[in-house]
Amino acid sequence: MTAILITAPDTDVLTRDEVKRHLRVDFDDDNDVIDGMTQAAVDQLDPAGGGWLGRALRPQTWELQLAGFWQADCPHDYPLGAIVLPYPPLISIDSVSYVDSAGVTQALASVSGYRVLGQGSLKRQAIAPPFGQSWPATRNDAASVKIRFTCGYPVANPDADPAVVDRLPAPVKAWLKLYIGGLYQNRESFVSDSRQQVVELPAHIMQMISTSRIYG
Repeated sequence: MTAILITAPDTDVLTRDEVKRHLRVDFDDDNDVIDGMTQAAVDQLDPAGGGWLGRALRPQTWELQLAGFWQADCPHDYPLGAIVLPYPPLISIDSVSYVDSAGVTQALASVSGYRVLGQGSLKRQAIAPPFGQSWPATRNDAASVKIRFTCGYPVANPDADPAVVDRLPAPVKAWLKLYIGGLYQNRESFVSDSRQQVVELPAHIMQMISTSRIYG
């Protein structure tokens, strides 16, 4: 399977003001430097920037391409035939299409064509056929099945109806601030020890986001 980024995030994980308060910077000369370091830190985690957290930090759209509905591995807590989606949390399924055995592209409608499993949970969400049904037959070819979806944590918007709460895990934000702080203070990606050698961030800082990481 292949995941292709369709639309990158266009909202900040951390605002410049948040970062400057953490750094205790009250002048504007370093704004560009701080912005660059903030983006570099976010890219360490967010899949849109090639990060390793396995969790989308802000809304972004991806397309999962498969050679057939049968190809996806299914964890034991989802029914057989479920297709697990990367980069939770899922916001919406935008489209599900496939090329049938005659070579014609078909679209599946929500509810009648598929159902969403695990919506709102911390784990990866999945889609599956309606209960008691099976996926349709597809042409066995690369990208015969395309699932387009939007995922990530929306920015807080108290004026929305209903109000939107920022549910991005607090340890993720804290880790980003500490990482940016290390970059800003030392102008290196890691803090230096007493011998002025470059060392990795302390293990306890890395462990802060271990519960938010998605493996596989």
